[in-house]
Amino acid sequence: MKAMLAKRLVADRMGWDDDRATQEFAWLELMVDYKFDHYQGYGAGHRFYIHLLQWLSSFKAGVDRECAYVLLRKRLVYVSQREMHHLVNLSWAKIATEMRAAIARRMQIPVYQVTHLAEARRQFEVMQERTLYVGVSDGARIDVFRRYNEDTISNEQVVPMAEISETKQESLCKKLKGRLDKLGANEPATFEWVCLIDDFTGSGTSSIRLEPTGWDGKVDKFIKDNALQQKQPFIAEGAHIQVHHYLASAWAADQVVDLLRQYQAQRGQFTFIPSFSHKLPPDIKIDATADPALEALLKSRYDPSIENDHTKKDIWLGYKQCGLPLMLDHNAPNNSVATLWARSKPAKDTYIPANHMSPLFPRRQRHSDAL
Repeated sequence: MKAMLAKRLVADRMGWDDDRATQEFAWLELMVDYKFDHYQGYGAGHRFYIHLLQWLSSFKAGVDRECAYVLLRKRLVYVSQREMHHLVNLSWAKIATEMRAAIARRMQIPVYQVTHLAEARRQFEVMQERTLYVGVSDGARIDVFRRYNEDTISNEQVVPMAEISETKQESLCKKLKGRLDKLGANEPATFEWVCLIDDFTGSGTSSIRLEPTGWDGKVDKFIKDNALQQKQPFIAEGAHIQVHHYLASAWAADQVVDLLRQYQAQRGQFTFIPSFSHKLPPDIKIDATADPALEALLKSRYDPSIENDHTKKDIWLGYKQCGLPLMLDHNAPNNSVATLWARSKPAKDTYIPANHMSPLFPRRQRHSDAL
């Protein structure tokens, strides 16, 4: 679809006069060129304007359609690939800060002295070598993280997935032993610091959660699979497990901090450290108190056929009702308001034709209904 035709159709849908259209398209063109057209969830040949037209058409002309456009124009937080890579680049500084703080506690010295005292510097250097970096999701961009820190981190310290085989563990420890020997260090060839790295958490539940049956989530799975059942020394006793997210909602960050504190009380042999490159401000959340008209529209234009066993029911404000107007360049978080990412499924019994949902940024699902 040619750009001029797309603009005319959008203006017709919205009922804009020439002045309003000129104003809005100045902003739209900037965002389309810089961000929206590069969304990785679009299929081959698809562009933002096609999805915008379909999305706007799913709302009634007039107040409803204008309210939906305000969600895009005023509330949407779109994190581009370049911006996410910037958050990746900030991660090492967060990790190093926690390492220095741990050494300062161990030596009972002020943190600033870690960079001045010879023994503290030696311990920091050894700790860097005895650190393992684990990508716990495909969004962790562990390859990008490694490239940003190529002078600090070796390939033998980076693992792209949380499931680490015994053979891989043995190889990692063998190569660690070689690095420690070069330093003249006598410390064991086991990892005393493990960084579990993920891209985003909107509710905190994917990282750590307490179910009626016990603990669950990526952190618990990693500990059970790699730390509690070691057939050979791999993760040191008393190791620090740093759970680092590039981006988090304010509520999710609080949840992760609180739950890791509870989890550590039961896993006392490890120290768990939450960290984040950036936390979103709490006031971005859409809810009935702050945004009554928008929340009412999202609820009234909701089609339950988008639900599955993972998301559960009533997700017009997203999974766990997080209410985030958030979009990531590589995919739409299901914590975001559903109208941004959800597509109706007419084959389902729960489908409501009058509320057919057409996504602005289609989400690539990792979970589907159980068979």
